[in-house]
Amino acid sequence: MKTNILLLLATFFLTGCGTFYHHQQTFYVKEVGSADTQQPEPSLNVGVALTTTSKHIPFFYYSRKWGGPYSIQFSSNSRPDVCTYFLLHSFYLKSDKTLVSGKRFREPLKLDLCGTELGYQNGYKLYRFPLGESFKFDKDKQIEIEVEFERADDPGVKTVLLRGKGEEEKSKTWLFNAYMSV
Repeated sequence: MKTNILLLLATFFLTGCGTFYHHQQTFYVKEVGSADTQQPEPSLNVGVALTTTSKHIPFFYYSRKWGGPYSIQFSSNSRPDVCTYFLLHSFYLKSDKTLVSGKRFREPLKLDLCGTELGYQNGYKLYRFPLGESFKFDKDKQIEIEVEFERADDPGVKTVLLRGKGEEEKSKTWLFNAYMSV
């Protein structure tokens, strides 16, 4: 009898009986340019970073929401033994060709890629600029990020342009399906 109850509880725990709700509002931006203008490795990655909130009632409900307030995040993927840096001169965020936010540094900001304590799994988060209430999500809104920077091993200011649009994803499923897909 106890074995049956334990087996039933284990099955209940593993499968879940409630619902999983996922809601994501984000902007995927990609670098605009041809193959000859692509950055060498390690490259400076720029994106619109989201805030994540979640609610969880064990077995019955799990909800994850990705959305605002947004920020611009600078990062790089590199091997732990690579030691270099980027000098960030300026960046600007435009939405539907209107300037939303940006920053020009008097002295270039050094984004150091040395040392394993800066990141995890070789993904280094170098700088984050909060957008606060100045930037709101709109589905299919076109955005553009323009970044001026230098590399340690390649002097000279380079400009990178990234474009993207607002995408929204909503889904609702059984917890069992959510658990099995992770």
